[in-house]
Amino acid sequence: MTDTATDIEHGPPLSPTESGGGKRWQRGQKWPTWAPTVLAGLALALGLLLWIRGRPVDEPPIKAQRDVPFMDGARIRYSSDFAKRNDLRFGAPESSTISPLVHVTGTVTFDPNLVAAIGARIEGRVRSVRHIEGDQIKPGEVLAEIESAELGQAQATLISARAQATAATVNEKRERELADNKISSYRDAELASATAAAARAELLAAEGRVRAMGGTPGGEPGILFLQSPIAGKVVERNLSRGQFVEPTLTAFRVADLRRVWIQLAVFEREVAMIEQGDPVDVIVPNAAAPVLKGTVAYVGDEIDLETRTAAMRVVVEQPETPLRPGQSVSARIHSSATNSSALVIPRDAVTRVDGKPTVFVAVGELAVEPRSIELGREDASRVEVSKGLSAEDRIVVSGVFALKSEIFR
Repeated sequence: MTDTATDIEHGPPLSPTESGGGKRWQRGQKWPTWAPTVLAGLALALGLLLWIRGRPVDEPPIKAQRDVPFMDGARIRYSSDFAKRNDLRFGAPESSTISPLVHVTGTVTFDPNLVAAIGARIEGRVRSVRHIEGDQIKPGEVLAEIESAELGQAQATLISARAQATAATVNEKRERELADNKISSYRDAELASATAAAARAELLAAEGRVRAMGGTPGGEPGILFLQSPIAGKVVERNLSRGQFVEPTLTAFRVADLRRVWIQLAVFEREVAMIEQGDPVDVIVPNAAAPVLKGTVAYVGDEIDLETRTAAMRVVVEQPETPLRPGQSVSARIHSSATNSSALVIPRDAVTRVDGKPTVFVAVGELAVEPRSIELGREDASRVEVSKGLSAEDRIVVSGVFALKSEIFR
């Protein structure tokens, strides 16, 4: 009897037959050559799948919780490590007097005593312009030349008056000598003297007219020389060659910028705290010397009805980086006025929460409570508390920013 394996390998080949709608292999039929390879691949895939399913899954690492303050109702709680790390320190309000520090804004202006507005006093046409903006000028230096027929006529009248005065003076002297020698009467001498006096008066009037027009008695006829009365820098020029000018025109503005004014606007409620001579720190943004020292030179006597401010003036010498008129600055006025004793705390203890001044008050071990307060006057390092604190309260005076930044993000 032959076994099955032998029959399949060596028996006569049989064709597959249909059975139940599918194909099946008959005994004695050979396996396809690719069958062992497919079976081996399936076995390898099954084994790999079972190995993966049996492998333990790595759990994600547990993140360490941040040591930060947290809200517990109305209180803020924190750890001792947080307090040590951020140098959290406490202090109590103290009763003390305070010299107010007034913060104001201001504008740089020219010192009016060191500015000259130069213009033509008569009509004319510009013949030449010798200087422009930025030029340094000496006293008496010519800035421009203007041709003026009116000045020419006045100078011609001056020349005529000078000649008449000279002739009248000579005639007066001659008539006086003749009268003394009994050659002519004293009446003729007196008449000659009166005529000479009138001629000299006409001469003085003609010279005054020329000077009033801006000309010089001995200058070039018909030419007006615009001259600077002070030393400084040309900061404004409003004419060009060939331009027709009128007496109302300010042709040039020359300023000595070695000294400038700081015009401040102080609110009505703070005016009474400031006196002439109080020290002032002028803060200049983006300057080599950001803080300039000065004193209050003038306190306004009038309150502006629209702004409710009073004008104040500070005189300062120009720093290394020059101040420019029109430039905005801020200032701190150290008021010499003192008030009665009040509750004061360090300025660094105050922060703003929702726009309100706030401090952190200790309410237990490792816990504080934010409390809104009302502020009064302040100086460089302290501020007056008018409402919201008592002398028994303990507040955070160091590490305020760390508390606020973690809670009120």
